[in-house]
Amino acid sequence: MKPGLSVLVSAAVAFLFSLLPAGGQTAEEITKEKILAAGQDWQQKYDQYQPAPDILEAVKSKLGASLRVDVYLGLWCSDSLSNVPPFIKIVDSLGTGVTVRYVALPKKADKAIKYFVEDLKVERVPTFIFYRSDKEIGRIVENPNAGMLEDFMDIVFMEE
Repeated sequence: MKPGLSVLVSAAVAFLFSLLPAGGQTAEEITKEKILAAGQDWQQKYDQYQPAPDILEAVKSKLGASLRVDVYLGLWCSDSLSNVPPFIKIVDSLGTGVTVRYVALPKKADKAIKYFVEDLKVERVPTFIFYRSDKEIGRIVENPNAGMLEDFMDIVFMEE
């Protein structure tokens, strides 16, 4: 195997294993459209959330290059229902500059299992992991401290 291909295959395998939650349950990469179609409450939460325009503009000014967010959620989880639709609305309102990957996780098969995703130490859902140039720069775990948009802004501004 060519050296470059070997690295690519290794990276792909590592990525796939990172999607395996603890306990061997299956995680599924999912689109924002499927999330919002998971039930009328999901779309309703999206439609009702109105991000503050001034904070959106501040966030836009700091997006820069290579911002990525991985969102680990449970379609069965009330905290995911409360926080993921507003997050999707924020990203939609920002337009471009943010790459987002959504991963739907099943409930833990056993309460003794600590992590949904062992490698990333995802213990609660939803977990929003922010990366810049593939380096983690911050997380929002379960519920934001001040608000989804405010916490998003804090992470983007804090990395400087």
